[in-house]
Amino acid sequence: LQVSDVFDPRENIDGGARYLRYLLDIYNQDTVLALAAYNAGPERVNNYRGVPPFPETRSYVQKVLQVYHRLKNALASKR
Repeated sequence: LQVSDVFDPRENIDGGARYLRYLLDIYNQDTVLALAAYNAGPERVNNYRGVPPFPETRSYVQKVLQVYHRLKNALASKR
């Protein structure tokens, strides 16, 4: 992901964003599967053919989607 210094916030965020884009492409823009793969790894998502039954992963996906929808709605209401 071309991140030479994981402690550099800009590089870390850029690498994470590129990785998420890669996962979205692999999972045909399925945000839930991409987020699950970001947290648990693509191998586990593929093995379970969906979101793995790990409490941490399920919680992560739910929390990220809640924040995403809240920010998306806040942006839409400002337009």
